[in-house]
Amino acid sequence: MALVGDARTRESELAKLLEQLRVATPADIETRAVPGREWASASAPSSPTSIAALIDHTLLAPSADEKQIERTLLDAHTFGAATLCINSAWVDFAVRKAREKRLDVNVICTVGFPFGAGNTQAKALEAKVAMQQGAKEIDMVQNVGWLKSGDLVAVYEDIRAVCEAVQGTPVKVILETASLTKEETIDSAFIACLAGARFVKTSTGYGPGGATEGSVRLLKHAVDYHASLANSNSSAQSSVQVKASGGIRNLSTLKRMWECGADRVGASSTAAILSEAQGASAEAVPKADY
Repeated sequence: MALVGDARTRESELAKLLEQLRVATPADIETRAVPGREWASASAPSSPTSIAALIDHTLLAPSADEKQIERTLLDAHTFGAATLCINSAWVDFAVRKAREKRLDVNVICTVGFPFGAGNTQAKALEAKVAMQQGAKEIDMVQNVGWLKSGDLVAVYEDIRAVCEAVQGTPVKVILETASLTKEETIDSAFIACLAGARFVKTSTGYGPGGATEGSVRLLKHAVDYHASLANSNSSAQSSVQVKASGGIRNLSTLKRMWECGADRVGASSTAAILSEAQGASAEAVPKADY
């Protein structure tokens, strides 16, 4: 459901869509239970294997060296994590190491990290190079300054440019929700959906705060509202998901994020989370061997 027309037309159309979204947003959305997301339900990812498959195992420290990247790559493989999330400078190295060692790991990376304040062309090029080097997903940071300045079309175009540059590779948009108001959070999540994102994500882990139950519920509401447009517009993307990241260090936090609507979580404490999960399951957690 891409915006079309000249700048004024796109601005007008976006304003209309966002106003409709706000009208459809319940006042208590940050505390409402998400239907079908009870941890006790049969659909909950209760085993260590299914929990690991939710996790983007993450190493984004700017000082991380080759040994740390390789060790974290091995961990991601051993744990059966959904992906290994690293900075883009390490994509080529990690993909080559995974191939050499025959590791089953989807390497993904950040773009415009951690501030999202670079120019759009630079973000698009960074994403394109990472995709060409083998990155399976892109976690880009939105331009929060443009959002707060009210230039919502620029926010949209920034995301759209990255999505187009990677030619179908899934893009997650990091909103940095701890820096946003409730309205800004919902607006930016919906804008990301319109621009072609496959996920909306709470946090970089380097901002003023991480994922909260309320912020995840806001993102879930925005993507569900966007999905509802598919009923009347066949071109509307209806499969946008939610990623919670920042401060997810134990199983109880992961559970709460899932119950609030998260489909993926970013975590560097994967071993601790899975060890807790093993305590509630007969399934053994694989141990890293290095």
